[in-house]
Amino acid sequence: MPSNTCRYLSALLTEGSFSKAAQFLDISQPSLSQFLLRLETEVGTELIDRQVKPLKLTPAGEMFLRTERQIDQMRETCVKQIDDIKAGVRGHVIVGASDYRETFFLTEVFPVFRRLFPSIEIEVAEGRTKELEELAMAGATDFSIVISPLYHGQALEYTELYTEKLLIAMNVNHPIARRYPEDSGEEFPPLDFHELDRENFIVIKKGQKMNKLYHDLCDRTGASPRVVLESESMIAALALASVGMGVTLTTETLARRSATAEPLRCFSISPEVPARTVVAAYRGDRYLSKAARELIQVMLDVAGAKFQRG
Repeated sequence: MPSNTCRYLSALLTEGSFSKAAQFLDISQPSLSQFLLRLETEVGTELIDRQVKPLKLTPAGEMFLRTERQIDQMRETCVKQIDDIKAGVRGHVIVGASDYRETFFLTEVFPVFRRLFPSIEIEVAEGRTKELEELAMAGATDFSIVISPLYHGQALEYTELYTEKLLIAMNVNHPIARRYPEDSGEEFPPLDFHELDRENFIVIKKGQKMNKLYHDLCDRTGASPRVVLESESMIAALALASVGMGVTLTTETLARRSATAEPLRCFSISPEVPARTVVAAYRGDRYLSKAARELIQVMLDVAGAKFQRG
């Protein structure tokens, strides 16, 4: 956990005033002011520029906070290393994951991990891919399950877990689906995205990689589907596609494992798009605890045994 020095200075910087920072920290404003005065007296210079609104760190304050954060990180690393030295594998792991990965991957992983390592506590932080990367960068998660290539590829390292094919999904009785005989011998026959021009389409909301894929395919093929709905969730989008609301993009994992209200028909995408690589991303300059490393290994084992074979 960050020291009070880091927490208080960071709150003053992000909240921009003593009153808002004190409210955020759940302490009184006089207590925060007195803490800062004692700290500045100890350091021998002002750390906060009180003449500007919102408040800013002085150059000395910026250097001081940067150093304190480095010290906090060293303390955190030391604690994790000491815990790993102790007998047995124990500890607490925070994993970043989307609701989709929670439902269709972590439900396969956690029971196996719990049997192997009953003394390790697991916590899940939810979010979109970009948010999950930022949580990993900030150290709020030990690692996050995201998609490669990363938004923050220079700041994060990763371990590849598995790949999943991307598909077009629609109700089995959709007019386009009925043009392709189901006894063709191909599980996911190729479908030219241009055939979806003017068709009702369910799009994943902006800020997710599936949204970018949709727009890339429109640009590449010249297709202009009619967007009837934007969904936050691929699970919801697929369920809506199954009842005939429109066509959507999905993954092979979701197409195989999601229980939809009505039968679906799925197609591989033409022009071809690369399969998505699912990774565990973490800060390369932070110590990855033995508990976190063991959890990643179990994820690799489960993915290899169940997901890669469908």
